[in-house]
Amino acid sequence: MKELTLSYNLFDLPTAQHKAGLAGLLVMIETMRRRGLAPLPVIQETTATSATITFNKETMQSLFDDLFDAEVVEVQVKAKWQGKPPKREESISVNVEGKEKKEKRFVYDVLRPKGLFLQTLYPDGEGGWIQIWRNMLWNILRAQPAARKVYEERAERRPSSQSDKVYHGLKKALAKSAKGKQQSESLAGTVFIGAQDKNAELVSFSGTPMENLLLHFWHIAALLFIPRSFSVERSQERNTAIKWQDYGFAITIPEVSHLEYFVADLMDILQQLDAKMAGTRPASSLIDLSEEGGLEYLYHLVKHRIDRHSLHDSVSAVEIYHVQKQGNNVRMLAAERLQPDEVLLNRYEKVRANRMNPIFKSFYLRNLLQSERWYENSTFPLSTYPAELLVHKTGKTPFNFPFLGRDARRKFTNIQEELKHMEADEMQTEKGRDDLLARRVYDLVRHYVRIKAEGRSGKKLDTFPKDEKGHIISYPQEYREAVEKVCLDAFLAMRGRREQDFVEYFTGSLCSVPQFLPPDDYLLLSQTLIADWERVKSLAMLAISANSYLSQPKTEQGA
Repeated sequence: MKELTLSYNLFDLPTAQHKAGLAGLLVMIETMRRRGLAPLPVIQETTATSATITFNKETMQSLFDDLFDAEVVEVQVKAKWQGKPPKREESISVNVEGKEKKEKRFVYDVLRPKGLFLQTLYPDGEGGWIQIWRNMLWNILRAQPAARKVYEERAERRPSSQSDKVYHGLKKALAKSAKGKQQSESLAGTVFIGAQDKNAELVSFSGTPMENLLLHFWHIAALLFIPRSFSVERSQERNTAIKWQDYGFAITIPEVSHLEYFVADLMDILQQLDAKMAGTRPASSLIDLSEEGGLEYLYHLVKHRIDRHSLHDSVSAVEIYHVQKQGNNVRMLAAERLQPDEVLLNRYEKVRANRMNPIFKSFYLRNLLQSERWYENSTFPLSTYPAELLVHKTGKTPFNFPFLGRDARRKFTNIQEELKHMEADEMQTEKGRDDLLARRVYDLVRHYVRIKAEGRSGKKLDTFPKDEKGHIISYPQEYREAVEKVCLDAFLAMRGRREQDFVEYFTGSLCSVPQFLPPDDYLLLSQTLIADWERVKSLAMLAISANSYLSQPKTEQGA
């Protein structure tokens, strides 16, 4: 048997990783063709749901040589690696506070996968996206040094030994299949996310050689994102600073439903990824929660899909695996599955257009995904994070960290605009009544803050200078300070109260200033306070945050 012809059908493949692997294999063969590599596997036929590919020993070798191609490169590091002497030491010039300074660097040789099949498509070539892919390989799929031998032999310019192994396994399996028998092989974590020798029920992970071949290529069809977390640090001057930390990888894998459409879409997506950098990583690769990786993938599919098909025709879902290397082990932190939803993606596109506060974005997106009210589950973060991140305080709230109150104000403002165009019968729906509640709580809090700040500062809002559109040009410092003080006091008072204690505070404090409430709004608010006080608390705390920040004059912004 000099040639092996393999026929695949998407509906026969067991997982999304296998289906993505089939698409990744087709993309890889195309990139090899573009780079003039030979000999190549022959794609005999592709349809919406199937592909037939012919290999021989030489084309299989060419495929795996390119897949595992690697090189040894030099890196400079500030500190010596434990147990490994450096190749040499060098002195470099660095700029420290405007002055040139000499610093020592230690030079080491490191093994690095080339990934030329991806560099052919990435807009930045040897840039940030390929570096994320390399980091994922070394930290997740090939985290153990023994798993990198397939790359070491290619860095030494030896043919990939994996080719022979796969080719003979396929040849043997096809011979058995001709006799009505089936052969299976074990699966390793180097090709299948979550694979173990045996699971908790002592069932081993295995698959047929034909299926296992595809698992070498799914990462070509995946998009990689870096979830981040942040911590708050305070200096001796009590200034608040934000420290960002990477939190593993969100590996997003498509469940392909139309092979031809998806392959065309994928190549467009990879070629049009945003190459703008934030430090050492592409800015668009940084996300605040792992589910965002799935939304990003679906967003790119919508943005770049070819005109003749809908999103549902290309993929049936995406799977998101949040994984992180912890010590010597790779941990699965979360696994999610998202299905295409045009309404959801339209809403996500609006979120994506704004640089949002990560605290706000986290509960807002999760609620969006779970079809919950937009402010659900916000009480915990609003009661946990330092107050200066949630209520604006001049000199304390970090200026380089998106302020939560701006996102909250934008949402309340959007609700007010939507209510202006809402029909009477729409206002009686669950969403309509919830929007009415949000508007009423926001207006009540805004009025409370104004009256209290005016009394505290001795300054009247109506007397402040305005532009031709009626917008206030600037706020006196005394009024700013009063607003921040009133908001902080109210916020802290609310977040420490529960149930009847909160209800009494809300009615006795926020409603202590004259408030005009139409009868229907009064009834809605009072009924919600009694039946679901947490809803009112969440909205009130978000409204306090939204009202705690006063816009700066243009000459002061960014100061």
